[in-house]
Amino acid sequence: MQPAIAEQWNFTIQHQLTHDTTFQIGYVGQKGTHLMVPFDYAQRVSLPNSACSTPPCSAASPLFSQNTALYQALGTSAKVSGTRSNGNMEYNSLQAVLQKQMSHGLQYQVSYTFSKCMSDSTGYYGAWDNALSASAYWQNIYDPRAEWAPCYYDATHVISAYAIYDLPFGRGKAFGHDMNKVVDAVVGGWEVSPLVSWRTGWPLPVFGGQDNTGTISRGFRPDCNSLPSITNTRITGIGTQWFTNNGNFTQPATGQFGNCAPQLGGLRGPHYADLDFSLHKDFQMTERFKLQFRTDFVNAFNHVNYEAPNTGIGPTMGQITSAEPPRNIQLALKLYF
Repeated sequence: MQPAIAEQWNFTIQHQLTHDTTFQIGYVGQKGTHLMVPFDYAQRVSLPNSACSTPPCSAASPLFSQNTALYQALGTSAKVSGTRSNGNMEYNSLQAVLQKQMSHGLQYQVSYTFSKCMSDSTGYYGAWDNALSASAYWQNIYDPRAEWAPCYYDATHVISAYAIYDLPFGRGKAFGHDMNKVVDAVVGGWEVSPLVSWRTGWPLPVFGGQDNTGTISRGFRPDCNSLPSITNTRITGIGTQWFTNNGNFTQPATGQFGNCAPQLGGLRGPHYADLDFSLHKDFQMTERFKLQFRTDFVNAFNHVNYEAPNTGIGPTMGQITSAEPPRNIQLALKLYF
């Protein structure tokens, strides 16, 4: 067990375009070592099928004592869970930001990231939202290079943007400068704040089948013969068929580990797109008291963001049957003093 180490570095150039607007672009990198990995010290060593009369062929783990009463009681099916600090991660990205400071009632920022994250450590806690993560256990503890794959949270392209805009209507504004106070109380002083989030889909793992190696692997995977095409075909009453397994994924041969990577960078889940929107107005009651009315729209356009598809080998492989929450509208009245 060792403390994890994170090294980070970046190089950024910023240019002022106007008195209130800047553009910056840079490279951002990170490297993680000694990451925690769940580990089965008793996993057996795979041997060529010619090494025994009835394949699959395997030998006892050299990492775990075979002389304990527990191991002898469990026999060749023994599993001894532990941890090791042998995980690694690398992240490289191009990041760009266009930012305008508040002037003339408008402030905004647009950010773009083009990145790649690779790791051999999925982590204990797995994925969230519409991502899927492979087994936290390595398929073959004696071949760590086979675990090097895209991080389950690797999004190639990410765009995020926000704005704050004082609408130019009402007393003292560009439109309705001399508006009477009653009308101004209704149409003047409104502020709008959109927030946009968009990213490409996360890589998918493939599950299913059985361990054909005789090593009692905890993270066994199938063979990847090719990658299926994304079809996104509607299934009435069920959801959508994101992709179809037409012989793309099969069981490995006896005595062989599956050649699928933990996460498939070439097979990704649905992209994510969201627009949140806030609208509020302040009513100055006295010098001390202010009343604010606001309404917030989460997923304002009610865009359907699919959850990850089923990636287990079987008849429902590739199907998506759920989505993230629909539009949510919140109304609030706040008194400031």
